[in-house]
Amino acid sequence: MNKLLPLDREKAARLTFGFALLILADRYSTHTLVHQLEHPVLFITEFDYTFWIYHFIRFPEIFVQNRYGSYFFDTILVVSTIWNLLTAAKNRIVVLIGALAWTLYGITYNSYVCHFMHNISGIMLLPYVFLAKKEKDFSLVWDGARYFCLFIYADAFLYKAIIGRNLYYFPMGVEIIKTNQAQFMLQNPTSTLTRIYSFFITRPGLSYAGFVGMVLLQGSMIIGFFTRKWDRFLFFIPILFHLINYFFVDVSFWELLVLNLTLLPFLSPPDSSIKRHPILQMPRPDRAAL
Repeated sequence: MNKLLPLDREKAARLTFGFALLILADRYSTHTLVHQLEHPVLFITEFDYTFWIYHFIRFPEIFVQNRYGSYFFDTILVVSTIWNLLTAAKNRIVVLIGALAWTLYGITYNSYVCHFMHNISGIMLLPYVFLAKKEKDFSLVWDGARYFCLFIYADAFLYKAIIGRNLYYFPMGVEIIKTNQAQFMLQNPTSTLTRIYSFFITRPGLSYAGFVGMVLLQGSMIIGFFTRKWDRFLFFIPILFHLINYFFVDVSFWELLVLNLTLLPFLSPPDSSIKRHPILQMPRPDRAAL
C-alpha cells in the first residue's frame, strides 16, 4: 500500500470530501437531510453542553423548523462539500463553511433523532484538518486525526474489557444477535439469514467467541499508538469490523470509515520546509582545534 497510494494534501482533501459526498447521497436516499426531517418538534439536549448551546441560540428555529431555512442549510452543506472536492479544499473560507455545516448537521441529526449517532462523528471532525495553512501544520493535524481514529476503537475495547466488563459475560454474543435480529427472524422464518442467525443462537460458545473476536479487533487498533508500520493492516480492521457488525447486528457505521483515510501512507513535507531550532543551526566545533 505504501507504494500504491501515498497521500498528499490534495489527495487527502479529494478523498475526504468525496467520501462526504457519498454520505450526502446516502442521507438523501434515506430521507435524513435537514429539509427531509419535516420540521421535527421533539428533540433532546442531554448529550452535552454543545446541544444546550445549539438550542439556546435558536438555530433550529431558522434552519430546521423553517422550510426555506432547511433548504438553505442543505444547499450550503452540499455546495461547500462539492466545492471543496473540486478544488481540493484550497479555499480556507469554504473549508470553514463546509466544516461548520457538517458539525451543525451532525448536531441537528443527533438532536432530533434523540440518539447520539457515533457514525457521523468522523465527517464532523475531519474537514477542520484542511484549515491548516502550512504543510507542516497540516501534517501535524492530520496525524492528530489519525490518533482520533485509533482512539475510537481503542476506547470501545477498553470500555468492554475494563469499564463495562461485558467482555466477560458469556451470553453476550447470543443476546446481541437475538436483540437486533429478532424482528427480522420473526418476519422471515425461512430466510437463509434466519438460519445463519439460528445457528449461532443455538451455539452460545461460538457466538461468544465471535463477540470476543470483535472486541479484540477493536483492541488491536491500540498498536497504532506505538508504530505506523502496521497501518497497512490496521486500515482494514475497521472495515472488517463494521461489515461483520452490520451482518449480525444490523447496525451500519460505514460513515465512520472516513477516518480510515488517516491510516493511509502520507507524504510528509520535506525537511527543508521545517525550520530547525537556532541551537541546532550553530556551527559544529572543529575537532582538529580540540
